[in-house]
Amino acid sequence: MINKKITSVVLIFFLMAAAALLSACGATGSAKSETTSQEDLTSKISSKIDAYTTDLMDSRDSMKSNRAIRRYLQSWAKSKGIRCETDSAGNVIMSVSSSKKYKDAAPTVIVCPYDYLEFDNYSRPVAMALYTIKNNESTGKLTVIFTCENGHDLSGVKALNKKYFTDDASVFCLNAANQGLFSLKSGASSTYRFTQSVKRISPTLTKAYKITIKGLSATQPDSQISEATNPITRLESLLVSLKNRNISYEIASFRGGENTNLYAASATLTVVIDANKEKSFLDKMQEVTERFNEDKSKMHPGATYTYKEVNLPSSVIRRSDGSRLVSFMYTLLDGVYEKDEDSGDLVSINNVSQIDTSGNRVQISSVAYSLSETNLKTIDTDARTLCNLSDIRFSKTGSIPMWTGKEDTEFTKSVASAYKKTTGKTLNYNDSVTATSASYVARKNSKCNIISITLNENILKDCTGTMINYLINSLPEDGD
Repeated sequence: MINKKITSVVLIFFLMAAAALLSACGATGSAKSETTSQEDLTSKISSKIDAYTTDLMDSRDSMKSNRAIRRYLQSWAKSKGIRCETDSAGNVIMSVSSSKKYKDAAPTVIVCPYDYLEFDNYSRPVAMALYTIKNNESTGKLTVIFTCENGHDLSGVKALNKKYFTDDASVFCLNAANQGLFSLKSGASSTYRFTQSVKRISPTLTKAYKITIKGLSATQPDSQISEATNPITRLESLLVSLKNRNISYEIASFRGGENTNLYAASATLTVVIDANKEKSFLDKMQEVTERFNEDKSKMHPGATYTYKEVNLPSSVIRRSDGSRLVSFMYTLLDGVYEKDEDSGDLVSINNVSQIDTSGNRVQISSVAYSLSETNLKTIDTDARTLCNLSDIRFSKTGSIPMWTGKEDTEFTKSVASAYKKTTGKTLNYNDSVTATSASYVARKNSKCNIISITLNENILKDCTGTMINYLINSLPEDGD
């Protein structure tokens, strides 16, 4: 009897130990499987994002208009069997239904811009959005809206139907700039036009030269504006330098920039100079162009600064009007306007974006972004006052409201958790001084959850992985 009891106890002990061992092996196997699964997902994203981006860049020569980009997106959706519609504003809306397992998950909306003026930059968010709609791992309801823009004017998102942004929707507003950010706040903006009447006369000097800076990127001004090269202000500084060297000149033409909201990719200045000062002029031009072109590999890769003699133009801007123009441009706000004294973060920036001296008037455009509405009003006032003092006509041509999202919510925590799972790093939310589409999404429904993601090349794959992991983990707590 005693032996039977001992045998039973020993047997029970071994059964419990075996169960514990099996449980431990199962847990280890599960952890290993999860690690392997994440490694497989990361590898898949890396290779496919490269393929999506390469395909877009290979198609760039045919993407010379927003209509062409729109046709590309529509054709892509059709080839992949993805539901797709286009609204009257040119927004392309793709959608997939939730899988059975994720039927109770909150809907996710990705707002992704497209714009032929920023095709290279916007290829990143477009690649991320296309990958996600095609490879969403059979998760919840997903809508990807490609919004039509013309130089970051946010016209497409402004025109969107608010039906896409339900109270329970989780919205990711994508953007592209030099600095990559996850943001819960983005700046307000003002755009300006300055107009000066000028008189044109026949040139009184005899040697004409055309000076050109080109090959820069027409991207959005952002917190790295102090590192950007503005060809318009570079050529304005050249005119100031010529005056300081006592080299007389007359301005025949000065043109640069394609859009108020973007950096100018190029600028061209044609001047007529005194033949007696030609050597001094050429010495100066050799000095500035050599310095620029030597620095281009670091400061402005791909850009060039050149000059050449051209035929004498039929007319030039009267010297007194030219001097007033250069004086006005010298005082125009450009670059960093204000930094936070404690953090050193940028609060407000300005960018001189365009100039055109065609006909009997000069038009200059600029944009200001600010994370302080008070600061932006001050910039508005300063610009208007400067115009009044310079006898220049002032016009505020547009504005975008500031956006502030919800901090420390389940949504922001879930995105941070997905980022941690993807990268192994802690996610920090940083303010975007540049205005984003989140401003207008929030106006359509203030109850939906919104995060703005500004993509650069360095964080594209991490952001895509974060998006997929967020979708995978979007089941409600009581979901299976």
